[in-house]
Amino acid sequence: MKICLYCTCMGQNARMLAEDSLRAALDSDIRLVVVDRLCDAARCREVLTEAVAHATSSQVVVAACSRDARGGEALNCVQKALPAVRVELADIREGCAWHASVSGEEEDERAAQAAALVRMAFVRLECAEVAPKAVVPCSLGVLVVGAGPAGMAAASALAGLGVPVTLAERRPRPGGMAMLLGKLFPHMAQSSDVLRALPLEGVNLRMGCDVVSLRREDAAYVAGLREGDDCCEERFDALILAVGAQPVLPGVAFGAKERKGIISQMELDTLLTAVETGRKEAAQLASDYVFVQCVHARSTDKPYCSAVCCPTAVKNALRVKNLRPDAEVVVLNRQMVMPGIALENLYRDAMLTGVRFVHVDSLNDIRVEGKERVEAVVLPALDGEGERRITAEALVCSTPLQPVPSSVELVRQLGVCTDAQGFMRGHEPAHPLESNVEGVFICGSARWPVYVDQAVAQGKAAAALAVRFIRERRMPMDEIADLRSPAHISQELCSACGRCVEACPHAACFFADEGEVLIAEELCRRCGVCTAICPCGAARLPMASPSPREILAAVRHSRQRSLS
Repeated sequence: MKICLYCTCMGQNARMLAEDSLRAALDSDIRLVVVDRLCDAARCREVLTEAVAHATSSQVVVAACSRDARGGEALNCVQKALPAVRVELADIREGCAWHASVSGEEEDERAAQAAALVRMAFVRLECAEVAPKAVVPCSLGVLVVGAGPAGMAAASALAGLGVPVTLAERRPRPGGMAMLLGKLFPHMAQSSDVLRALPLEGVNLRMGCDVVSLRREDAAYVAGLREGDDCCEERFDALILAVGAQPVLPGVAFGAKERKGIISQMELDTLLTAVETGRKEAAQLASDYVFVQCVHARSTDKPYCSAVCCPTAVKNALRVKNLRPDAEVVVLNRQMVMPGIALENLYRDAMLTGVRFVHVDSLNDIRVEGKERVEAVVLPALDGEGERRITAEALVCSTPLQPVPSSVELVRQLGVCTDAQGFMRGHEPAHPLESNVEGVFICGSARWPVYVDQAVAQGKAAAALAVRFIRERRMPMDEIADLRSPAHISQELCSACGRCVEACPHAACFFADEGEVLIAEELCRRCGVCTAICPCGAARLPMASPSPREILAAVRHSRQRSLS
């Protein structure tokens, strides 16, 4: 016997369609079970346990509101309560009851329409293709590429959750660029303390291991690993790309090749760390520092703000004043970028300690004096007439971060999208850590320059996304087809107009050589844009609506009954 679960929706449906009227209109082989608030998971489980305890049916139709209202939630609740039963939704509220009440039809007519919708739902169940109960094996674990703060945080979080994880780093020790930094903004914590808080117990740590290739193969990701002269390929369930970034070198800026005393913020950071740890004397620090912001940034070739340069300059200026209070520190800037309360407080502390911040309109206005080494920096006067001279023993260039070229080439092998500069792009702004390739997640400065605290937070978030991805793959495939399967284009209905190709935000829709429009499974994110824009109804999302075959079968069945 078939079962129809009639949701009264807290009396809304019952006012328009009485239980007795619907029961009389249904076929004798359909058992009607009245339930209130099927979208309430706890109540649904309690009621269904008793209502269908002795039923032998493998088909259940939920007579409720539409999927766009609460019908989809009611359907999910019933499917979870009855995992062994095939369930379909009949929209008798928006599709029948409300329309009938407006048109003034009698209750018998409304019951007949509702019964027809229920019968059509059962026909769709009979004609629907059922996916096999197959579970994708997920015992390969996760590969984290890059052992900087983001990669360490991701690997530590995965290991803590019991997920097999391999952390590959081409350098001989973990920590990345953070190992070169003594103190970290905005709280001036020691970098070693921050990294020590990311334990790697349970992690397969592979130092001196270079990831030379990445590709997707079936349901796994294959990584080519090189350790010394040994090369091998290993398979993983998911990837977390935390390859980091690298600072731009000052190069020939301000005559750095000819003059001594022109250094980068990274070089100054290393010197300050050596003084703070007692390996060098404070007397080795210069007495007059001039910092120049935005060197090789916000320019034609790098038209972006790296976001970390200004906080780094303020941090190092404070460290200089702390180690040598008599030192003069001047920061030349086009505009200081210090977002948030913590960084703003750091900025205020620097001004209170005597650090001077001087605005310049353009780096072209800066002239450096000194033949063999830096002696002074010359700027236009504030009134625009003449020049002003600032004594300097050292000129420190604040340069931006940029992607590592070898890492950019590596991730592009997978088809991961990057921007014009080479930074990896997620699905901004809602899913910034999810790449366009399913099962590949990005974090840290590989996607955009971030502070160490932000890199750690992103690494933990990427680990959570990877765990969710793996757990979904362990579920029966028919239960998650609506979440994981790509959109589909029916070639019988498609007119090859190309609207979906133009509109797809992920470049998943494309013209094949034969002129047919196809969807690339690895690029499709099931956003639904193609289904919304298709004028022929050829594009559809899996499990989102009945297939044309199911619809035609249901309509044919209904017409046959009406003619008879």
